[in-house]
Amino acid sequence: MFVRLIAASAAAFLLSNCAIHPVPEDVTGVNTYHIARQIRCETREAALQFLLRELRRLATDHEDQLAVPIARQVLDEYEANPDSISKFTPERFRGPKYEQVRNFYRVIYSTAIAYNFDLTMTENNDLGTTINLLGPWARKFTLGVTGDVNRARTNERSFTVTDTFGDLLMTVNTPVRGRRYCDGQIVQANYVYPIAGHIGVDELVMTFFQLVYLGGLSVKDGDPGAIGPPTIADKLTFTTTIDATLTPKIIFTPVGAGFQLADASVTGSATRTDTHKVTVGLALDKEVVASLGSLRGYLFSRERSAGFSVASPPVRSARVPASRTVRTARVPPSGIFIGNTLTAQARTSAEELAANAVDQLKSRELQLIRSP
Repeated sequence: MFVRLIAASAAAFLLSNCAIHPVPEDVTGVNTYHIARQIRCETREAALQFLLRELRRLATDHEDQLAVPIARQVLDEYEANPDSISKFTPERFRGPKYEQVRNFYRVIYSTAIAYNFDLTMTENNDLGTTINLLGPWARKFTLGVTGDVNRARTNERSFTVTDTFGDLLMTVNTPVRGRRYCDGQIVQANYVYPIAGHIGVDELVMTFFQLVYLGGLSVKDGDPGAIGPPTIADKLTFTTTIDATLTPKIIFTPVGAGFQLADASVTGSATRTDTHKVTVGLALDKEVVASLGSLRGYLFSRERSAGFSVASPPVRSARVPASRTVRTARVPPSGIFIGNTLTAQARTSAEELAANAVDQLKSRELQLIRSP
């Protein structure tokens, strides 16, 4: 009776920490949908803060440049109603005077981001029993009976999400029946279970734009000497291990003849290891690249608005005609990017490039082994 009681208690402890199909919410209560949603909203917040920062610079008087009234109007509208930012577009700055200002914000709105998630959850649930018996022939002789039940379960989940900053800023957080997609999704970093909190997308977004505007960021195309759209990718790996052990034991005082229980114990352990890999890629739309040369030349020239934060030596760039129209979106023929390690939806060429940047970084994990 006592042995069964011990076994039942240990089993209840282990079963409470056991899953047939391990998923992220087993540990934190945050499911896969909310993990993706949270990181999308973190990215939107990073893009929004960068946009607002540059608008504030543009709306402020400087020694060599007066404030731009349009930027001040946009900020006033935002302060009165934050949802108004969803209606802002680069075309708000009308006229030839603001051509490069439009190009500056077109870079932001045309930028795409791809997030690839590899979530691996592993559980080990071990249950061991030890029973020691005293024989009637010798009080000092014991007979040990042991038994073990060891179980392991692993689930690997992989998926890819793509966005453009234009969609994140203008569409994603539009109120639906009084609720916004990102309500309650901006949270602090979770150092115990990082995938459930802030993972630092804002630093990657800032670095990308600094390199695009100021660092000459680019990638090589297939043609010798050709320069392709700027891309950048980060790969983050988070591992969390939770270990719980239970070892109850009962000692008996033997009475009478025959085999008697001396002691009985049950050892139970439950180990959960979650390894989460998030690979994030940022890319600029091919159609916007044509304006980068003139934009960089403008940013490094004395003609620039002091509202743009530039502090690097000048670079020489060819200018494009002022009348040229820059498109910020192009749908790939298939609408689907298929790489070596992932498949992703690509509604614009920028999303296709962002997914490709992620795929290239993940492909480094693959090693080709020659057959003997």
